[in-house]
Amino acid sequence: MTEEEIIKVATKTAIEVYEQRIEREQEVRRKRARDNTKKLLRGYNELKEHCEHAIANTEDSVPSDLQLILAEVFDRKGLLKVEAIAASKRRTQLIIEHIDCMLDVYRKQCAYRSSENFYVLMAYYVHGDNIKMIADDVAVKKGVKSLDERTIYRYLEQAESDLSLLIWGLQAV
Repeated sequence: MTEEEIIKVATKTAIEVYEQRIEREQEVRRKRARDNTKKLLRGYNELKEHCEHAIANTEDSVPSDLQLILAEVFDRKGLLKVEAIAASKRRTQLIIEHIDCMLDVYRKQCAYRSSENFYVLMAYYVHGDNIKMIADDVAVKKGVKSLDERTIYRYLEQAESDLSLLIWGLQAV
């Protein structure tokens, strides 16, 4: 083998190894984005509750002895601001607003494609329905006797991937 042939083989091998590494890294990013999407969806209702009920200052709550003591200790004006809670509430509200917008986009996409993916996603994560119940509902909608639960899992997996792309953008590609 000549020196030139060795260089060509080495270059080709290096490029293949590099492309494989890039593909593995992309797969890790896609998996991470999908896992994070699933976590957000699993906690969606709790995150909304946090936004609605988190008390970030004493003006948002009913006075109690503890609040009066805390207000006196921390803020002589009586406007106790618990910055960690307030910051968490703001961040959570921003995340929920983004998720809600992306869910709306996805709902429209699925309606346009006559896809059940959005329904399955919402039923499973937001409403807490089990796969069997969802399969029965989708079967009724489609006018068929029954649907295999594996079909519902495929719908759900596709919905998670689609929504990951909407929520995380290029990180999910």
